[in-house]
Amino acid sequence: MKKIIAAFCLLLAAGTAQVFSYGVGIQGGYGFGRGGAGAVTFKLDELPYVFAVSISGGEEVFISGTADYWFKTDTLYGPARYFVGAGAGLAIGTGDDFFLGAAFRVPVGINAFLVDNFVEPYIQIVPELGLSVLPHVNMTWDVGANIGVRFWF
Repeated sequence: MKKIIAAFCLLLAAGTAQVFSYGVGIQGGYGFGRGGAGAVTFKLDELPYVFAVSISGGEEVFISGTADYWFKTDTLYGPARYFVGAGAGLAIGTGDDFFLGAAFRVPVGINAFLVDNFVEPYIQIVPELGLSVLPHVNMTWDVGANIGVRFWF
């Protein structure tokens, strides 16, 4: 029975992969309040959600994840498009103290689909209003900027 369930799940996943195309890529960014970091980004073409996972190192290590909903996208000129969204971020950090925080984000950016929609370069500015709960409770404000590229399959 376990083999049947595993085979069914595998077929379901394979069928879903054929229904959606997806973009996977990398981005680099800088936040005025937190420095620079690299991230892996993921998006499905049929859904307006964009996800990213970031790990930054040094004396302190931060792991963060973001999920954004693009509620407005439109063409600027030719293949160039713009997007505006809203989303959330969660960060966990180590260093002298353990850090845990969450943020509300508003990504605004420009992207383009090139090479038969295989390559998507983009740039975005992301204002964030956050709340850190560890080591102390306080409100945070940051403006980040990212540049990246996704490859569509």
